[in-house]
This record gives sequence, structure tokens and C-alpha cells, in this order.
Amino acid sequence: MAGSKRSLLSEDEEDDEASLQSQELDFGRSKRARIGETTDESPSRPVLPRSYRADSVNGRHDGTSPLPHKPGSIVRVSLRDFVTYKEVEYLPGPSLNMIIGPNGTGKSTVVCAICLALGWKTEHLGRAKDVGEFVRHGCSMAEIEIELAKDPERHAVNPIIKLVIRKANSRHNSDDKTKSNFSLNGRNVSRKTILEECRSFSIQIDNLCQFLPQDRVVEFAALNPVDLLAQTLRAAAPEEVTTWHEQLKELYADQGKLKGDQKLHADNLKALETRHNAQRSDVERVQERAALQQRIGALELYRPMLVYREVKAQHDEVKARKLAAASDLERLEADVAPALQALYRKQEYVGQLRQATSARGRQIKRAEEHASSVIANQERIQGKIDDAGLRIEAELKRDKELKAARTRITTQIGDLQSRMKSSPPEFDAARYNERLREFQRMMNESAEKIDEARDKQNDFRAQIAEREKRIPRLQSEMEALRSQAGRQEAKLRQTSADTFKAWKWIQANTERFQGPVYGPPMICCSVKDSRFANVVESALGNTDFQVITVTNDKDFQMLQRELLGQQHLSDVYIRTSKIPLSHYRSPIPREQLPSLGLDAYVVDLLDGPEPVLGMLCDGRSINKTAVTLQQLSNDQFERIRQTDIQSYITKAEIYTITRRREYGDAGTSTRTRKTRNAQFFNNSPVDTGAEAAIKHQILEIKGEIEDLEREQKEHLASVGSAKAQFNDTKKQHDAVQIEKSDLQRAVAAFNGLPAKLTAEQDKLQANQQNIEHVADTVNGIRIEMDRLVLEKGGEALKVATSMNALQKTHSALFEVELLLIEAESDLETLEVKHIEVSNSLDERRAEVENLGSELEQVHREALAAQRKANDAIRDATEVDKQIQDEQPSDQTVEGLSDEIEGLEARLEMFHDGNANIIREFEDRATKIEKTQDKLARINRELEKMESQIGRIREVWEPKVDALVAQISEAFGDNFTRIGCAGQVEVLKTEDFSNWSIMIQVKFRENEQLSVLDSHRQSGGERAVSTIFYLMALQSLARAPFRVVDEINQGMDPRNERLVHALMVDIACETHTSQYFLITPKLLPNLKYHPHMKIHCINSGEYMPSDPKQLDFQKLARKALTVHGF
Repeated sequence: MAGSKRSLLSEDEEDDEASLQSQELDFGRSKRARIGETTDESPSRPVLPRSYRADSVNGRHDGTSPLPHKPGSIVRVSLRDFVTYKEVEYLPGPSLNMIIGPNGTGKSTVVCAICLALGWKTEHLGRAKDVGEFVRHGCSMAEIEIELAKDPERHAVNPIIKLVIRKANSRHNSDDKTKSNFSLNGRNVSRKTILEECRSFSIQIDNLCQFLPQDRVVEFAALNPVDLLAQTLRAAAPEEVTTWHEQLKELYADQGKLKGDQKLHADNLKALETRHNAQRSDVERVQERAALQQRIGALELYRPMLVYREVKAQHDEVKARKLAAASDLERLEADVAPALQALYRKQEYVGQLRQATSARGRQIKRAEEHASSVIANQERIQGKIDDAGLRIEAELKRDKELKAARTRITTQIGDLQSRMKSSPPEFDAARYNERLREFQRMMNESAEKIDEARDKQNDFRAQIAEREKRIPRLQSEMEALRSQAGRQEAKLRQTSADTFKAWKWIQANTERFQGPVYGPPMICCSVKDSRFANVVESALGNTDFQVITVTNDKDFQMLQRELLGQQHLSDVYIRTSKIPLSHYRSPIPREQLPSLGLDAYVVDLLDGPEPVLGMLCDGRSINKTAVTLQQLSNDQFERIRQTDIQSYITKAEIYTITRRREYGDAGTSTRTRKTRNAQFFNNSPVDTGAEAAIKHQILEIKGEIEDLEREQKEHLASVGSAKAQFNDTKKQHDAVQIEKSDLQRAVAAFNGLPAKLTAEQDKLQANQQNIEHVADTVNGIRIEMDRLVLEKGGEALKVATSMNALQKTHSALFEVELLLIEAESDLETLEVKHIEVSNSLDERRAEVENLGSELEQVHREALAAQRKANDAIRDATEVDKQIQDEQPSDQTVEGLSDEIEGLEARLEMFHDGNANIIREFEDRATKIEKTQDKLARINRELEKMESQIGRIREVWEPKVDALVAQISEAFGDNFTRIGCAGQVEVLKTEDFSNWSIMIQVKFRENEQLSVLDSHRQSGGERAVSTIFYLMALQSLARAPFRVVDEINQGMDPRNERLVHALMVDIACETHTSQYFLITPKLLPNLKYHPHMKIHCINSGEYMPSDPKQLDFQKLARKALTVHGF
């Protein structure tokens, strides 16, 4: 076989050399012949002597004829690119197969392949969870092929199961998940089909009694007795026994629920009946009270009927009285009619006069309004005349102003014409500009000198200030060297300049952080007791003293960007501490440390912020590392090994304990290394050399400051000279600029004279036009005033006419008022004569109106009483009507009220009670009936369930007892062979889910049988007991094969040899199932059997590429020849 990992399988003396050579696989060729079709070739001589090849002790098979593979046993296992294997093929024998080889060669890989290919998942292996992790490193696909022995009744050929695993995101699988594809006899099938095929052979990979991989040995040893019974029944008992057991557990659980329901309903029924009987008398009183309430309610409904009858009689009476009063009123009105007619005529005449008076008053008002209107119009015209006079005055005033302006403009024109005749001023702009540019150049040169001098002065000041700032910092450093904190910072700067720089930046930028940031432990932490300084520092690494601790992720990311990205600091370590210090637990309580010779944990010896201590707990487990300053005895050392402490430090050494629990006590090892002297937590004296260096630096800086100040004073004189020169030049520049501006303005003024002359001439023309316009306007206003005066005269005539009309209207009103006074006097005389008649009529009319109002009120009351009576008749029940019919026909409302008051007085003798008591009484009776029905149904179900449990138990319990008796007999026989004792019993309880296996063992003569557990027996004894229990199941197991991986861990050589011999005897019997025993070690002179098959795994870089070059049978023959066999 080619590849870095190979396997050569040495066959027993019954297999020929050709079988060995067939190990080189070619997945492209046709499958080899089935095991049932083996050749007759045999080696020329046996590999082992006769004493090793035959054993007929106790009637066991003599091994002279080959054993067939039982249905479901494994005939062949082929692997390609699976875990450690590139390509390999196993050909297991039908009996005991012992797979041996050094650690890491792939023994347990075969167990993983069997589990996965037969359809079970990785959870039964105790290893990787993702099946893709079983693909060989560097490959994208793995193949497993397992050939099972056929069942002649169901199969014509051996079933061949193939599993192809394709890793996620690989050349053979682009998906994000690993894919597993199964095939059965070359046909693609689902995992479920493979599982059904395996279960048809009674293969139980999920049963630790059949399939016990290396990483689940501890799990099997830790099985509780209840689970052990369940696994045993699945492995050794017929399938129906396990089914019956599950049925019994379910039935018992259901029975328990029903019994609980039975008790609950029985208690409820008893409480209901008690309450029902106690409430019966109260119900009777409530019923009597209800009868009284029923009669009162019926009479109350009868009351509106009586009220309506009385109101209707009252209505008829009032109606008759109203008719009589109306008749009397008509007779009286007929008697006084003539006198009233005269009075009515006079009243009508007075009314007409009053209307005439009102009409004359309105006429006067209209005449007055017309006169006022005419007068107002006359006043309006006078206003317009006055306004026209004011306008004439304004125009005359304007004319005067315009003529004065004409005089001024004429004078200005003469002045301009005179100035234009003179010559213009002389002005050379180029000469002035040249002089100004020269002065500006001189000013710029002076300004540059001033700026340079200022920059020089600023440079002097900056250098002096920088040196003055350095002096306090150096003085602070010198003072810090005399303090502990300062010495620690000096150590930090000496240890890591980058970390020191980072810490100083953090202190100067605290406002940029969202949470607290803590400095390195060498600065913010200290040892509580200096005697422990060496051991505490030995528990930490050098970089641990430099770690900067943050409390949130954002601060961590910001520091990463700033320190590592922006400042390019490399020797900086940042960690996040978000878990509280109280979260970190120690392996054993602190109060137990003195009993082991230990003083404390490292975390107890440090003072510092909790987040920093938490960071050290997380990174260096200082909460789990114990320390002591004393020398430990061997007894204390051994006692510490028995605890969960993984590391402790003495004054001179550091101890690290490594444990592999699957190997028990044999898997515990201790590694030591020397402690180191404290460098950071030691109280070192003040560094006098560093202090002297700082003083020297301060003196040098002060000397530099004095030199700079002297140069600054010398340079200051040149600054004053440059300023004086600049000011003198600027004065000359400003004088020339003023002179230039004055000449420019004079030239501009002379050049503007023609335009000004033209403008003044235009003003003169416009002024003359305005004077002419004023004269025209005055003439127009005077014409309008003449027209208004004529209009005013016409309005005066209208005023005289309206005043005459007003006087005539007043005269007419006076005449009507005199007639009205006379008529009112006559009317008053007639009214006095007829006052008595009027009073009589008013009284009669008032009486008729009152009776009408009373009749309306009684009518409304009658209608309301009628509605109430109808409502009462509608609401009355038959019982109410019967009670009402018993009333006398002449019953009155008052009599009915008296009867109701009597009934209410009797009702008050009964207390109110519970208003819902009758409904509750009836509802409770219904509940009692339903509860009795439920109890009856539950009792029937319990009887049926009890009978069902009894029937199943009659057949199930004897089978369990018989099976456990057989296991106990074989288990005890195994222990007897090694001079010990053991037995297996079934612990029976009422609850079938708590039935369990109790294993009792005795390894010493002076002991009694004791229950097997982790407290009474050692790891080796438990391993022996476990393998003996599994061996006791060998002849009883229904499974076609069983796998045990490294079960011998923790056994001493004597027990291992005895166990191995017993295993060989049992596993190689004729009618037992196939057995796989996997172990990394092999004692010399072990017992072997012809039915055994040894599979020796060899791998490594020096393996030959051709497997024929490494023939174990030839090597075995040569070894036997050398030893004289």
C-alpha cells in the first residue's frame, strides 16, 4: 500500500499467505469473493506449536474446523482517506478479533468507521461531532465499506454497506454542510434504510453492552443500575422482553396518574357531599324566603292596576266639573255683550288715533332728515370753495420759489462758464505711482525684517518654554524614583518602552474611554505579603505583567487602532475582562488548603483592581494555583494528587498535575520546574544612578535656558531698529498718497465742468416750464370757484323750501294729538263703568283654565298609570296572576300597601343569606353526579390496567430473572477463575422504571460481597468487573458482534493476564458472537486460541510501499525457529 499511513494485518495459522497479500485495496476492481467462498490453500507448516493451536479444556471447541460468520457479523471493513488511513482493509474473523498497535496508529478509527457506516451518528463515539472531521487531513472525501455476513433466510449474498463522506466547501461538495451518502449492495439508500437493515440483525451500536468505544468506557462504568438493566435487556434478552419492560413502565406510570386522579376525585366527592348536606337547611330557609319575595313581587305588580283604576275615576270627575264651568262662562258673556260692544268700539277709535299720531311723527322725522341733508350739501359746497382758495395760495407760493431758483441757476451757469475758460491743473500719475511703489517696497523689506525678528523671538520663547516644561517632569521623575509607584513605572519603562508609552497615553486620554482602563499588573497590583513575591511572580509570565486591561469591547478596539495602528507600538498586550472576579471558582475551598500543607491561592495574595485579577484568573488561572512556603511531605503530595488542584507552587518548585480520567490513577502525571526570583514585586532601593542622571539633565537644561535668554535680549535691539525704519517709510508713503489724491480730485473736477454746465442749463429750462404751468393752474382753480358759488346759491333755495314743509307737518301732528286726548278720556269713563263685569268674566275664565290644566295633569297621570299597569300585566307570571286573582274586587291601593308591608315585615325575619345558594346547591348536585361517574370509570380503568400489568409481568419477570441468573452465573464463574467472587441480582421495586442491576464483587478473602461503585473499588477493579460483566453477556447476546476498545486500562499485569485468558476462552467458544478487542499494549506469553485472529497495525514513514515486503507469518516462523519450536 502507498501512503504515509498503512496497515498490515497478520493472520492466524489457519489463514494463508494469499489472504495477507489481498490487503492491498483496489476500489476500482471487482470485490473479492465472499468469506464463504475461501480457497483451500494452507501454509506449508503451522506458525504456532500444537499446544498453542488446540485447547479442549472444559469441552471447548478443538479448533480443527473453521467457524462460519454468524448472520450480521462483520466480514470485511475497507477504508479510504478515513482519519489516519489512506487505504486499508480489515478481514475480521468470526470469533475473537484482537486489534493491537501503538497509540495513534488508528485502532479506534476502525470502531468509528463501524459506527458511522452502519448508520449511527457521531454522538455514540464520544469524539468529533461533525462527521466531516473524520475525513483524512488534506482530503475532501472519505469512503467506508462494510460487508456483513448474510442471513440465509433473507439474503442471497452478503450485504455490503458503503458510506461516502464529503466535507463541506470542498472539491466534492460546495455546500456549507458535510454530506453523507449511503448505499446498500450498490444501490443508494437513506440512513434510515441502513438502520433498519442493521436492526434486522439485532445490531445495537447505541447499546454500550455491545459497542463500547474508547471514549465511552468511562460512560459505561458510570452507568447507573437502572440504565445498566435496560442496556443488558437490549443486548441479551429477546426483543419482546425490552418491549414488555417499556410497556410495564408506561403502564405503571399511567397507573400512578390514575391513582392520583382517583384519590383527587374521591377527596373532591367527599368534600362536595359534606358541603351539600350541610347546606340543605339553609336552602329550605332560602326557598321560604323566596316564596315571600314571590308574593310581594306579585302584589307590587298588582299595585299599578289599582293606581290606574283610581286615577281614571279622578279624571272622569275633573272632566265633568270643567264642562259645567264652561257652560256658566258662556251664559255670563251673553248678558254683558251690549255694554262690552260700546267699550270695544271706543277702544278701536282710540287705537286708530294712536296710529295716526305715530304716522304724523314719522312724517316729521322724514322732513327733518331731508332738511338736514340739504343743509349738509350746502356746507359741502362751501368746503370745496375754501379748498380751492387754499390751492391758489399754494400755487402762488410755488411760483415765488421757482423764480428764486431761476436766479440761482443763472448765477451758477455764469460761474461754470468762467471756470471753463481757465487752464486745467497739472498731474503726472506715473511719477506718483513710481514713488508710492518705491516706498511700498521699502516698507515690505522692513516688514519682512520685523517678521523674521518676531519669528526668532518666538523661537527663543518656544525653546525656553520647552526646556522649562522638561524641568518639572524630570523633577517629578526624580521624586517618583523615591516612591514605590514611581519605581514600578521605571521598571515598566525598562521592561517595555512601548507599554510604558501606551500607559502614559491612556492616562492622558481617559475621557476617550467608555469604561475604566487598568494599567499593567506591575503598576496597579502588589503582593500582600512580600515573602510570597517569588512564588506569585513564578505563577505569571513576563508578558502578564505588561497587560493593559479594558472592560468592554469598544475600548479594546479603540486601543488596538490607536496603539497598534496609529502609534505603531508592537510590544503592547491588551485584554478584555468582563467576567466578575466572583465568577472564578477554586478547585477546593480555601479552608481545606491548610490540611494539604498549602497556604492560599495566588489570587488571594494579590492586591489590585478586580477586573485585573479577573484577567489573570482567566489567562493564568491564579484562582486555581495554590502556593505554600513550606516543604510538602510525600503524604501531602499524594493527597494533593487526589484533589482537583492542577497546579501549586512551593518555595523552590512549580508543580503541574495532568490527569487523564479515562485511565484512572495510571493517567495522572506531575511535571515540575524551578521558581524564579521576583523582579517586579520586589522592594528594590532607589536607583541613585538614575537620580544623579536626572539632576545632571536639569542643570544642563537650566544652562541652555540662560544662553537662550541672553541671545533673545541681543536680538531684541534689531527688532526696534526695523520697526523705526518701517514707521518712517510709512509716513513718507502716506504724504505722497495724500498729495496724489488731492491732484486727482482737482483734475476730475475740471474735467466734469462741461457736464455740470449742461445739467444746470437743463435745470433752467425745466424751471421756466414749471413757472408757466403754475399760472395755468391758478386760472383753472379760479374758474372752478365761480361754478361752486353758483351751486351754493341753488342749495340755499332748497333749504328754505324744506323748512316750510317741516313746519306744516308739526301743525298736523298737534291736531291729531288733541283728538287722541279726548278719546282716551271717554274710554277711561267706560272702563270704570264695566270693571265689575270684567272681574266676573275673568274669574269664570280662570276657573275654566284651571280645570283644563287639572284635567290635562290628571290625563297625563292616567296615561302613565295605564302604561305601568300594562307593563305589570305583561311582566306578571302565572303564579303572580294566581296571587292577584285572590285579591278582593274592592281592594284599594292603601289596603294593598298595608298587606305588602305585613309581608315585608315577615321577610325581615329571614336573613339575606347567599343569593346564589340555590344555584350552587343545584350545581353541586350535578358535580357530585359527574364525579361519581368519573370515579367509576377510573376504577374500571385501574382494574383493567392491573390485570394488564399482571399478565405482562407473569411472562416478563421470569425471563428477566432467568437472564440475570445466567449472567450472574457466568459473572461469578469469571471471578472464581481469578480467585475472587461476584454476583448479579435484580433489584425489584413497585415502580418498574426503577428496576435495576446490582453488581456485587469481592476481590479479597477477608471481605464480604459489596456493591460495585466508584467509592469501594479501585479503577483497576472496576475495569475487571466491567469486562467480566461484558463477557458474561457474550454467550447470551443477540448482537452478531461486539466491540470493546481499551477496556484493560488501569488493570495490573496479573489481572490483565487472567482477564485476557478468560476472554479468549469465552469469546472463542463455538456458538458465541463475533468479538472485537482493541488494546494498545500486549503482555508477553498471553493465552491464544485457534479461533482468534490478531490484527496488528503498523504505520510510519519507514513502512515499505509494497505490503509483501512485510510478512508477519514469515517473521513469526523465523522467531519460532530461533527459539527451537
